[in-house]
Amino acid sequence: MKRSAAYGAAALGLALAGALMTAPPASASSDNYIRFTNDSGYFIDTCYTWKGPDGIESKNYCHHAKPVGTGWEAYFPAEATGATVTVNFTGSHSVPIYIDDANTNHCFKFTGVWPNGHFLRVQC
Repeated sequence: MKRSAAYGAAALGLALAGALMTAPPASASSDNYIRFTNDSGYFIDTCYTWKGPDGIESKNYCHHAKPVGTGWEAYFPAEATGATVTVNFTGSHSVPIYIDDANTNHCFKFTGVWPNGHFLRVQC
């Protein structure tokens, strides 16, 4: 009887450990955001492609023509695991920003004038 109980406990422990090891990655809280400040000489477009489970692409969207001196935020969908933000410096060029951690806030500042607009990661 003791041996079968020990085997049962061991099997249960292995099953639980296996479930923990195959758990999906944590997703974001919908309170986490990506914040931008435009201190560049451009109008800025930011388009968000969320990473996560199937169907999350329906939550992709863009902010268009944000003028100099403004700031804005995009909140991670609750199920997001990351994002690719395509930044368009209107009339010039585009650059991607890759974010692989949706469990924290991310802040960026746009600077520069034509043709050298760029972004900096800044403290939130």
